[in-house]
Amino acid sequence: MISSNTTFWGYRRENGRVGVRNHVIILPLDDLSNAACEAVANNIKGTLAIPHPYGRLQFGADLELHFRTLIGTGCNPNVAAVVVIGIEDQWTQDVVKAIAKTGKPVIGFGIELHGDHDTIMRASKVAKEYVQWASELQRVECPISDLWVSTKCGESDTTSGCGANPTVGNAFDKLEPLGVTMCFGETTEITGGE
Repeated sequence: MISSNTTFWGYRRENGRVGVRNHVIILPLDDLSNAACEAVANNIKGTLAIPHPYGRLQFGADLELHFRTLIGTGCNPNVAAVVVIGIEDQWTQDVVKAIAKTGKPVIGFGIELHGDHDTIMRASKVAKEYVQWASELQRVECPISDLWVSTKCGESDTTSGCGANPTVGNAFDKLEPLGVTMCFGETTEITGGE
């Protein structure tokens, strides 16, 4: 039975948050940087590239949301360190500065400054150092109230409202009184599940 005395083993980050994973991510700022990020991840075992189709032809609130999403990904406590690669150096450095506020190792490379091959080489060198550093981090025992749980919809099929979503709801009902922070994505999925 889970109680307020329950603990788990996690990686306590510089900013006090706790992750249960210890990823070194290679984060592309835009879709043009995906190939370089994937090349770095292919070069360095223990890294995780996070390609996406965004970052170009976005303006205003849409572009701001894109940057907040990238920054949030890098700030996630399940991420130990981040290598950011972007076409344009200034935006890359803006994302790096925001992630750096967490205290975790983060560096950015602008492809326009160095070209593809040099960027991949430089980023791979740093990624290798980050993986070595992250592999030496030790898990510590943490109170259950330090846990953050995020979920998404229950597969969006005919059984979602009958099985998956109620199960997630039951888990949330048990964890919430213990101080666990919970996030539920794609809330429209629960429509009709009353």
